[in-house]
Amino acid sequence: MADTIQYITQEGERWDAISQKMYGTLSEVPRILDTNPQIPITDRLKGGLVLEIPILESNDVTVNSNLLPPWKRHNS
Repeated sequence: MADTIQYITQEGERWDAISQKMYGTLSEVPRILDTNPQIPITDRLKGGLVLEIPILESNDVTVNSNLLPPWKRHNS
């Protein structure tokens, strides 16, 4: 398994919010879910759950800049 870091959930937190917080994108939810099969998939998580969050190489995540708000886009 790839290297991971532990993340402790806050009451009511969502999977997509964790993906956004940890990776800066919503697209990594499946990776987080796959790494934590013991955690039930629910709309909102209980507080205090310990999740393993995979550490990614910088080239593992692809962000579609067209989906970002204007202030987050890199102007070439």
